[in-house]
Amino acid sequence: MPISQALYTGVTGLSVMADSMSVVANNIANANAKGFKKDRAEFEDMLSSDMSTGSGSGQIGRGARMRAVRTLHTQGGLAVTDNLTDMAIQGSGFFVLSNSSSEVQESAGRFFTRVGSFVFDKDGYLSDPSGGRVMGFMSTKAGNLSSRLQEVRIETNSIPPKKTEKIVMDINLDARIKPNDLEFDVMNPEASTQFNNTMTVFDSHGRSHPVTIFYQRVPASEGIEWKWNACVDAKDTTNPPDGSDYVLGATGTIKFDAKGSLMEEISNGGTIDFGEGAEPGQVIELDFGQNMGVEKGSGLNSTRSISAKSVTNFHSQNGYEAGNIKSLKIELDGTIRGIYTNGVQRQLGAVALASFENQDGLMKAGRNLFYATLDSGPAKVGLAQSGTRGAVYASTLEESNVDLAQEFVNMIMTQRGFQANSRSITTTDSMIEEIVNLKR
Repeated sequence: MPISQALYTGVTGLSVMADSMSVVANNIANANAKGFKKDRAEFEDMLSSDMSTGSGSGQIGRGARMRAVRTLHTQGGLAVTDNLTDMAIQGSGFFVLSNSSSEVQESAGRFFTRVGSFVFDKDGYLSDPSGGRVMGFMSTKAGNLSSRLQEVRIETNSIPPKKTEKIVMDINLDARIKPNDLEFDVMNPEASTQFNNTMTVFDSHGRSHPVTIFYQRVPASEGIEWKWNACVDAKDTTNPPDGSDYVLGATGTIKFDAKGSLMEEISNGGTIDFGEGAEPGQVIELDFGQNMGVEKGSGLNSTRSISAKSVTNFHSQNGYEAGNIKSLKIELDGTIRGIYTNGVQRQLGAVALASFENQDGLMKAGRNLFYATLDSGPAKVGLAQSGTRGAVYASTLEESNVDLAQEFVNMIMTQRGFQANSRSITTTDSMIEEIVNLKR
């Protein structure tokens, strides 16, 4: 084997050390880039040449070459920001971006990134600084997430009013009260009743109205029985009667067993005609909890009648006034919720995450973007915290995973490797010079 071959072997060493230094320099340059994933240079020896030795045959290497530059997708640190739409992924997964104007044709306009520095553009789309739009799942009219992957767009800035259709209550009616069989008089409701509570309901225009429910214990052949009468302020209705503060809206009966557990709920119907142009004939259902009769309840978390002071433990209704969006909330599963001025919260959509069988097969497209290849396999897109996908943290950005201390060590090792390879070249040159000087 000619001695000059050692020169070429040294040159390959200089080449791979130079490439390694480029990788180290790139990592250091992007140490403060959000979501950047560091690279690692990997080398391999070149095909060896065969030669005869005293013990038979042997091989001498021809040098080294770059085998691959591998991107290390390890978790970066999380930094809290003041921007709600800054998002970071804790765990595996990538945000999905759509950018049809991309210069990378192989991507087909679909990119993946760990950098969640997003804002809403002028059209309401959640976008990154380069104009790529975040992909996700939007809510249907029924409030459920659609299964179709699409660009996330928030355009529901206001919601119309909703009239009250149901009131849910959990109360206790004092079983120590003696029953009476007096007729309920809307002109003087307190004369025959022993307890009442008031709550707010809404008409079809979103106007609020107080509704007072009067309770009267009546004689029962078995268990305990209470009658209720729901009344609204007369001034809030059409054609209010003279001399009465209330208008009767609905009536019903609730029955309890000997232990005071809710057994049956009976509604006798009734409608309410709110004034000022509201939809007439409004029906409001009263639900006192899951009874042990038809609804097969357990008797817990429902209205009871035991020997304790009558009290309202809980009540709610499903109506509300018109509202405008006040703020957004992003959950760990990527769900985007709108919080409105009327107190209503609605699920507006969800940010999608993509996972891959081989994320090392992703190709870089610049701007901390990746695109899928045959080696990475197709993207498996779904909600955060599903499958192997991680969680999404709002008002947070992921830092780069570059360890500067490690990069400086790599820099020193690369420098020494370059220096050593240059020495092999100068030493080989001295050996050739000695051969040339043999003729003197």
